[in-house]
Amino acid sequence: MKGILQLTEGRSGSNWLGSLTDSTGVLGRSEEWVDPHQLNLNPKKLNGEQYIASIIDHASTPNGFFAIKMFPRHLHWFQMQYGYDLIKHLNRSHDILFIKLTRRDRVGQAISFTKALQTGAWRAHRGTTKTPEYDFEQICRSYFMIGRSYDYWNSYVNAMQLKNRCFVYEDLLENPVEYVDAIAAHAGITGYEHKIKTDLVVQRNSQTEEWRRRFEVDMKSREFVSYTTPSRQPSRHISNIIRFFRKKQMKPVPYSA
Repeated sequence: MKGILQLTEGRSGSNWLGSLTDSTGVLGRSEEWVDPHQLNLNPKKLNGEQYIASIIDHASTPNGFFAIKMFPRHLHWFQMQYGYDLIKHLNRSHDILFIKLTRRDRVGQAISFTKALQTGAWRAHRGTTKTPEYDFEQICRSYFMIGRSYDYWNSYVNAMQLKNRCFVYEDLLENPVEYVDAIAAHAGITGYEHKIKTDLVVQRNSQTEEWRRRFEVDMKSREFVSYTTPSRQPSRHISNIIRFFRKKQMKPVPYSA
């Protein structure tokens, strides 16, 4: 089978671009299919091959082309759950176009990520009754997490020597056809242009710009290193459970000597 793996991080414009390719009906069904919540499955009741089969089934359009959106946490989750590299497995079995999608406005992405975390509204057409509140600490964590995710994908594709197409969200805003064309070319499909449409809209507003101004001031006047989250995973200790519920920074696993 042919398909794409979109390597990115949340709030990069991936939902909007996915809605455009989805609308063609022949370029896969783009979603975070590695996440068990998307599949509505219990991964403990399936082996790795069965789980992958479900991913491909959900991600594919009737013509057999699939689209899977992946964040670094998805790859790590699968590794911990089943003990092997999902991307390597898929690349051995299928003809895959790897796409790295980034967003140039990292602060805007972090603000958008923070709002989505607070409200649960990850898509523009999904309403919410929750009102987001400016949170300097949370925006910091989101900002540095996004940077680590982009660095991770760069390191991964370079180490694996994977050919990939790179796209920047801001460069596609006025005309996203280049993105859709790249996927269609890989699928070997033409005549889809008149089908492209979406009901998603840009979620940026005056509040976003207000938060940006506050964040830029706070970054210069406040301490923020403790909010940037080290790369090491938090240790599994009762003190960290307490810290988690108190919304405090968790202590990482100490480095071995």
